[in-house]
Amino acid sequence: MGLLDFFRRKKILELVKEKHRIQRLIIYLFACFFVALTYNVFFVKNNLVIGGMSGLAIVVKQLTGLSTGTFLIISTLILLFISYLMVGIKETSKGLVGAVVYPILVSITEPLSNYINIEFSNFFFTIMLATLIYGIFLGIVYKVGYSTGGADIINAIIVKHSKISIGTAGMYINIVIIFIAMFVFGVSKSVYAIFILLCLNKIEDFIILGNSDSKLCIIKAKNTKYIEKFLYEDFNIGFSLLETKGGVDTKKRNTIMCVVTSREYYRFKNLILDIDPKAFFVTHNCYEVLGGKSKRLIDLS
Repeated sequence: MGLLDFFRRKKILELVKEKHRIQRLIIYLFACFFVALTYNVFFVKNNLVIGGMSGLAIVVKQLTGLSTGTFLIISTLILLFISYLMVGIKETSKGLVGAVVYPILVSITEPLSNYINIEFSNFFFTIMLATLIYGIFLGIVYKVGYSTGGADIINAIIVKHSKISIGTAGMYINIVIIFIAMFVFGVSKSVYAIFILLCLNKIEDFIILGNSDSKLCIIKAKNTKYIEKFLYEDFNIGFSLLETKGGVDTKKRNTIMCVVTSREYYRFKNLILDIDPKAFFVTHNCYEVLGGKSKRLIDLS
């Protein structure tokens, strides 16, 4: 790649990063406000430690009386300094917006939570409502490319200096914090916290990725002609042929790649295996499918 191509590529990357920056920032501030408000209204009031620095803040408040907002501001400043020393200014700056904005919003919404009292006769319904609201807005925060700082800074440091993934690092941190909270608030609150965390992961994935309504299928068979004919003439879907070579027998064969709706998947799979019971079949969830071609059942052109 020449020097001119390098600068062109760099300019394109800068344009991509700048695209909708103001719009994303406004959405982030709106979502982050409701994340902080939900945190204070539901989790702080009910001593539900769901992991992360926000969860640790609730433990510290119970033990020392220090407000959650103050603890988050102090701990964030310390973590940013440690992050600067251990991973450098470039990596630290990636989570700077969330690290600054979220603790401030927690401090702002802390007094507001005193005027909001949402409780059901069944405590489980309260938890479910809190989890739903918190998960939706936290998912929006991540979807627009920001974070809430705190444990995300710790995760980045751990990932930089170890071989574990960011998801595993976050899991370990949450386990430690919930385990500490168990001695402060009891086992029942910790069980609720684990349940909330599991639900939050699902809600966040749904907000970020969407609903998986399609399946990506990769099919490898000795003779793909019958499968190709079935896909086009009987199942009315498009497909791609990839020339692949076996790692053991080293023979070149066509591999079929196609996308099928989740509703039709099991019927599709069984029909393919009826055509070739020894077909090699791999399936992945598809959260977004753009473009491609499909044959119309009835040609209305």
